[in-house]
Parts: sequence; C-alpha cells; structure tokens
Amino acid sequence: YGFSKPNSVAMLSTHVDRKHVFVPQTNPSVSKLLNLGLEMVETAKPDFIWAHYLEPYGVVAMMLSKITGIPYVFKHAGSDIGRLMITPQLRRLYHEVLRNAAMVMTYPHHHERFTSVGVSTSRLGKSVSVKIRPELFFPTPFKVKSPLTLGVYGKVGESKGTGALLEAMASLKGSKQEVRLLTHWGGRNLDRYLEQIDRMGISDMVQIEGFVPHWRIPDFIHSCDAVLFLENRFSITFHHPSIPFEVLACGRPVITTKEVAGKRVYDTLLKDGENAFIIEGDITGESVTSMIKRTQALLEESGEILMPRLLPETDLPLRIQMKGLLESIEVRL
Repeated sequence: YGFSKPNSVAMLSTHVDRKHVFVPQTNPSVSKLLNLGLEMVETAKPDFIWAHYLEPYGVVAMMLSKITGIPYVFKHAGSDIGRLMITPQLRRLYHEVLRNAAMVMTYPHHHERFTSVGVSTSRLGKSVSVKIRPELFFPTPFKVKSPLTLGVYGKVGESKGTGALLEAMASLKGSKQEVRLLTHWGGRNLDRYLEQIDRMGISDMVQIEGFVPHWRIPDFIHSCDAVLFLENRFSITFHHPSIPFEVLACGRPVITTKEVAGKRVYDTLLKDGENAFIIEGDITGESVTSMIKRTQALLEESGEILMPRLLPETDLPLRIQMKGLLESIEVRL
C-alpha cells in the first residue's frame, strides 16, 4: 500500500491458523489478504494499492479496489503471464485484473500481449528492473580449500537441474571427491528431493536450508567457492534470471548452462573458464559431475582469487549502515 507521506509503505502478511479449515481444504489466502486490506484501508487511507503477481495479489488488489474505490497498480513476473494466464480456468479473471488496473508495469516487448486483451497503451507503465545494491553485493577474495564448497539457491525442479545435481553429488562421493553443497532451497517438489538425498546416502554432503531474505543472499554467496545455476529447458523463454549476476557481483564464479549463458543479458558477460563454467550439452548427472571437477581443478590452481568488480565501489561505513538497516527491518517483520 502506498501513501502520500514520505517513506510510508505498509507491508502486511497472513499466517497459518488451524481454524482456517473448510471444505474443500485449502489455505484461504485471497480472503485473508482481502480482509487485511480492508482493515488497512479503514485505518491508514492509502493512496493506491500495489500488486506484484497475478495470484493471489492481483486478484485481491482488484477486489479491494472494487470495494473501496482505491486504484491499484499491477506488476507481473514471468510465470504468471507466461503460464497461469494461458490457463482456460484462470484466463478470464486475470484479463479483468489487467483491464481494471490503473497501471500495468511491464516491458515494451509485452505490450502487444496486454493490448490484445483490452489494456490501453496509456496504462502500460515501464517496469524498473530491481537494482542490485553494491553495498551488499561486492566481491571478496577467496582461496579454495578442501572440500570445495558449492552453493545453490532458489526453487527446486528438473528445469532447475536439481535431480542432475544430486546425481552428481552421489557420483562425486563415490569417487572420493572432496565436495560439499550448501543450499537454500524451496518449492513444491522439495520433499521429493529430500527423500532422494536420503536414498542416495549423500545427506552428509548436502546442507539443506530454506529460502532467505534477498539481503542475506550475498553472505551466502561469499560462504561458497562457486555457485550453481542449472536452469535448463525452462518453459518461460523470456525469463531473465538474476542469480548469475548476483553471484558474479559477489566475486564468485557461476556453474551454469548454455541456455542461461545464451540469454541476451549474459551472452557477453559470462566467460567460460574465467567467471563462469558453462555446461554445453544436456544437464545430466554426468555433465554436472564433469563440470564440478573442472571447476575444482581450475580454482585450486589459481590460488587466492579476487574477481573484477561489477558494481560501483562503496566504502565500509556505508556497507555497515545498509546491513544494520536491513537487519532492523528483518527483526520488525
């Protein structure tokens, strides 16, 4: 919710409650968010409502706007318009979310998609890319020691290379390779991969943690020697992931796929054997194993490494100030 006063943004969240059980069993997230919104409108009188992602936020914003008369601004991601909006059971409702928004924040290459469903070009705003803060994302020197510490964060899934990565870890264990994997994983298929880790007998090599706030990602990257991003055969072709850039900004090499390296945002930035290790073919346990071994060999030969800075340099007091600010926000949330 946005307000006219400076620095006045309110962020609300719901929680799980056993009393929220009904038939059919599901989490009534739309109703809970709408209720929170109605209470907020009564007490704070926001100037507008901000919704990021169609489900449930865009739907809730439209309902709240209809009830209160407060306009809403909608910003989409990739999967909501690329996957959810093409579903017949959801499409009509989502078109209404777009048509009723005071402004749809998007990119020029999506304009035709929205005007074709009735959104006026005058209500198509330009999305501003999320800026990676140089006070948080900065390179630090590192020297690879045994075991090689690999990191991975984000959603799990075959299109994210999770199964191939676990097969690689099992193979590396069998060959007595000194490697450990730190993860911040989540997603609806996580339980299946946790069971796979137990079956493979690699739980001693893989440390599982859940998602972390964005401002804690740099500390995680700095704790690793290299970070994997194995997205492949991803269904949302216009998706431009930020993880490789985040990794490079923190001064660590990224192990990734030819599919990712070929995207417009990375085709000149990623250099195989320098700041990246790019898997050319299919993402399999064998190909990931081979690339991890190559990464380890090259990094160990290099001694202490300090990769080039990607973002403007910031001084230490500013870094400390930013870190303290974000930690105070995290405590309040």
